[in-house]
Amino acid sequence: MSLFVRKRIILFVFALACSGAIFSQQNNIWYFGRKAGLNFAPASGQPVPTILANSAMTADEASATICDDAGNLLFYTNGQTIYDRNHQVMANGDNLDGSISAAQMAIVPQPGSSDIFYVFTTGSIELGFANGYRYSVVNMTFNGGLGGVTSKNNLLWASATERMATVRHANGIDVWLITNDKYSNVFRSWLITCTGIQPAVISTVGEVLDDHIDMDVGTLKATPDGSRICQTHFPIFDEFNNFPNFFQLFDFNNATGVLSNPLKIEFPDAQYTHCTFSADSKKLYVSRPYGKKIDQFDISLPAPSVATSQFTLNTNARYFDIQLAPDERIYISNPNGDIGVIKFPNLQGAACGLQERAYLLSPGSSYIGLPSVVNDIVAFNDPNNGFDYTIVDSCSGTVQFSAHSAFGAPVSWAWDFGDGTTSTQQNPLHVFPDPLGLYKVTLVISSASVCGTITRSKNIIPSGLSEITVDFNFINVCDSGYVRFTNKTVASQPGINFFWDFGDGATSTMTDPTHTYGSSGNYTVKLKTNTGTPCLDDSISYDVTVNTLSISTIPDRVINLGETVVLTTNGPSDATYTWSPSTWLNDNSIQSPIAKPDEDITYIITAVNSENCKSVDSVKITVIQPEDIDDIYIPTAFTPNNDGKNDVIRPFLPRKYNLDEYSIFNRSGQRVFTTAERGVGWNGMIGGLVQNSDVFVWVLKATDPDGNKILRKGTLMLIR
Repeated sequence: MSLFVRKRIILFVFALACSGAIFSQQNNIWYFGRKAGLNFAPASGQPVPTILANSAMTADEASATICDDAGNLLFYTNGQTIYDRNHQVMANGDNLDGSISAAQMAIVPQPGSSDIFYVFTTGSIELGFANGYRYSVVNMTFNGGLGGVTSKNNLLWASATERMATVRHANGIDVWLITNDKYSNVFRSWLITCTGIQPAVISTVGEVLDDHIDMDVGTLKATPDGSRICQTHFPIFDEFNNFPNFFQLFDFNNATGVLSNPLKIEFPDAQYTHCTFSADSKKLYVSRPYGKKIDQFDISLPAPSVATSQFTLNTNARYFDIQLAPDERIYISNPNGDIGVIKFPNLQGAACGLQERAYLLSPGSSYIGLPSVVNDIVAFNDPNNGFDYTIVDSCSGTVQFSAHSAFGAPVSWAWDFGDGTTSTQQNPLHVFPDPLGLYKVTLVISSASVCGTITRSKNIIPSGLSEITVDFNFINVCDSGYVRFTNKTVASQPGINFFWDFGDGATSTMTDPTHTYGSSGNYTVKLKTNTGTPCLDDSISYDVTVNTLSISTIPDRVINLGETVVLTTNGPSDATYTWSPSTWLNDNSIQSPIAKPDEDITYIITAVNSENCKSVDSVKITVIQPEDIDDIYIPTAFTPNNDGKNDVIRPFLPRKYNLDEYSIFNRSGQRVFTTAERGVGWNGMIGGLVQNSDVFVWVLKATDPDGNKILRKGTLMLIR
């Protein structure tokens, strides 16, 4: 087989568009627990996350860490003390009215600013420090960029639990802080904008919590897409008695701040304490540390089916706080020196991949809590702010763009099409200079109603088709003309059709066809793509040489007994040859062996080339027996010197006699050879060692046509 490349053409046929996923690196670093730390920013040669051992902080539960947009540490806190990036107490960062034993706290960047941050705290209810919801303000321009607290312990709302959650507003810039009044079903949603903290939106919804301490200890968590809120309780003083075994799930409108549609999920003796959501916002995980369990619920189901979707993960340790991380995995805390992980939280049931003791935090430990974060900690597709596009004409590169935003009017649009042109229309129609080019299209959305802007980018190929490398190979080109073609075309889009021309008038539209050629020769095989856009289609051709593996040996031959015949065979020298049977052949694995048969025999030769093609031929050798041989005959001497003459001594029997045994013995009585196969003899060697000239004794046993047993003995001479 030979293969020659006629031409190779690269075909661009499908769009390479990146998603509209939004992702901030402000939560890439976590400091929490007893001087524990994790860094979720990928590092060369390092696993994700990397264990950090430089924390200066101790926190039983509440903590929060904030980085800049590039993931560089700014500061972290336990609600009582704020530490700067050098792990020193920040200027005026001590004596905050929070508590290291409060379940939650939060750090919220002021929208439109990279320097101003709000630190929200609450007291420890179980320790009797009901300090209310409070906030302090950090300005990172102070103290040479290490930051300083410019306003501290401002009262936000006096009626407080240990719960709070932060949720990105639908406009993608502002942030909601959601709090829960003490012993009630009142939720307050405070919107943080560039002008400060706005008056709360009040939602009175769900179960009215009684005046038990345990009812005010617990967590609020939001889905990454900001559409659902989970509320739990924490049995501090009622571990085994009358603790209410339920949690609540609410719908949340991140445009209005309203909680609605409460769903109470209750199981006997469940004692739920902490919760979090999967990255796709479809799975809810709730911890039950006192029962050593974690429950998974599918919240994408209709409300009545959520409770029945419960899947319980049993644990060996008591895992308390449970938090989604930037790597889209869920981390679970326990009071020991390690931390567990749920590796695939989007998956149902056991497939979520719970791994206990996944990371050893030494010298730190997680204790009960993990950091509080804004809900959009992982990348998500923002449905409220961004743009879509439709390819109008692939060949001309014409694309229709449409933008949308949750900003209040008036909204400004600033397009950069990546080809040197711009637009301020909301829905521009644009023609790119190269339909097959790759362009980064960027839209900046702004409005007088919010501070800051939102930027969305997508990489597109205006033809709507990604790059395809058209290619194929072929195998099994044998004497039958059968060829198997393998399509090696590389493309990211499905649904491409193919057209094959085999060069002999036959065609195919299969992806990986086979074809049988009627005769040997050279054929130009052409593969063409059919993308549905003719101006973008192309093809590739290869020359295929169909090799005919053909062999032929000598015609049938008649010889006299004792004569030799060379089985001359015509065929390629690089093929592998095998003769069968090997009886009376000097070598059954060469192309043209020598045969010296004692009786009629048919030899079959099989040739196989490097492409595993096979060819077979045969020859019949008829042996004429001397008429005077009507009895057993054994020569009296032989000369095994590899000259092809008398190298083997063997018995000759009449055709109808059966050989039962032919054995040869040396002077010591040692049997040096034995056989019961006609035509097989001794070559003068014992155990691979050449024997010297000597006299040997032979014994022959046979059966004549009438069934009579025959025994003959004699001597023979080995001559060197």
